[in-house]
Amino acid sequence: MSALRDDVVQFLNTHLNISAFRDYCPNGMQVIGKPEVRRVALGVSANLECFRMAAAAGADMLITHHGLFWENMPREIGVMMKGRLKLLFEHDITLLAYHLPLDAHPEIGNNVLWLQKLGFTLEGGNFASSRGKAIGAIGTAPQRTVLRELVEEIAKAAGTQPLVYEYGRQTVRRLGVVTGGGPGYLLEAIAAGCDTFLTGETDEPTEAYAREEGVNFISIGHYNSEKIGIQALGPLLERQFEVETLFCDVPNAI
Repeated sequence: MSALRDDVVQFLNTHLNISAFRDYCPNGMQVIGKPEVRRVALGVSANLECFRMAAAAGADMLITHHGLFWENMPREIGVMMKGRLKLLFEHDITLLAYHLPLDAHPEIGNNVLWLQKLGFTLEGGNFASSRGKAIGAIGTAPQRTVLRELVEEIAKAAGTQPLVYEYGRQTVRRLGVVTGGGPGYLLEAIAAGCDTFLTGETDEPTEAYAREEGVNFISIGHYNSEKIGIQALGPLLERQFEVETLFCDVPNAI
């Protein structure tokens, strides 16, 4: 089966509500490719290795969480960007990227999906604002959840051993999640009543905050924390368009 490129783009732009976000990068189509799509590759970050994997798999479209273009990047096309674009052009691959909209989505967002995977009940309300839009999620443990067991479950799901600052209670009741580079939201999570916080990275003051506030902090790597949302697009697109999907895993310790 195949789908029209523009139908896939329109569907995802609408489903992820990209117009509601003022992001650090463009969301939606970043590089145009062939008009028909049979195979869609998914990846966390738009880099040359990910592009090579998509091309080798015969993908017509690649969707990433971190796209090619960011506010703080040089405007000229240098060696690195030329190489990336050259490969996409040679294989006529369409590149889409969805950043904050994929973090914040209430059904297939990175943060909500982590709470679901760990068995927490999603709470309502706004948490972790980024440029005026809440992107984080808070969940309540429906039964007794022991910190050590939670960390083991997170390690298994993430495929890596988490970094844990263990300064809070051993029974986790409220878990805040902001995947990726989210250590700056720790204090906001504490103010919202979270006893434990899960994110992708840590920062220099983070352990002191956790120690002095008496909470638990868990980081699993920016990349590992954000595989979950982009992977969830696979079944969604397969149901909606009957296309093939595959995940391009380019491991990253950060």
